Amino acid sequence: MAEKDTELQDFSSIFSLKGKVVVVTGGSRGLGLHAASGFLQAGASKVYITSRKAPACEAAVAALNALPNKAPGAKAISVPADSSKFEGVEHLVREVAKTTDHVDILFANAGATWGAPFDSHPDNAFAKVMDLNVKSVFNTIRL
Repeated sequence: MAEKDTELQDFSSIFSLKGKVVVVTGGSRGLGLHAASGFLQAGASKVYITSRKAPACEAAVAALNALPNKAPGAKAISVPADSSKFEGVEHLVREVAKTTDHVDILFANAGATWGAPFDSHPDNAFAKVMDLNVKSVFNTIRL
């Protein structure tokens, strides 16, 4: 291996989120909301919050936009959408495209579990969980 192949550069801002655009699915509560807060406080300029429930998205965005230590002009934006459905992902992509021409970070956090014992887990429940936990992530990344 040549010495040039292992030459490292000085990346003083490699982990900076300054000016980054972020989409957080399942961002209205729990891990998603806390991650969105971290993105804004670390310098992201726009953080899109999505979940199925519009009032939950609006409440999350209000709390995020009230953070005192985010960059000037930084904001959280509510985009209610059901990521488990292809039409919901298409809606999310259309809405985000209205206010930005790119996304730097996708935090695909939306997820669910059926919450029943394994041996009584109905087949339709498995499909519901897989639609949100697997297909929605694939479709969001693809679109």
